[in-house]
Amino acid sequence: MLSYRRDRSAAEILRSVPPRDRARMLRFGLDLDDPEHAALFVSGVRAADDAIAAQERWERENARR
Repeated sequence: MLSYRRDRSAAEILRSVPPRDRARMLRFGLDLDDPEHAALFVSGVRAADDAIAAQERWERENARR
């Protein structure tokens, strides 16, 4: 099973957001060029990565039973 968890730098996370998605976020008030907004976005992505990794671990552990 492919793991989604890997340590990614904030810059790598922000670079992975396509311009079209950046424009959508900007319409909702999230400007990824603003350091505070970018930090909030990166922390959310990292939290999602952690949640996916935890789910994968749980599935692996319970598949053995």
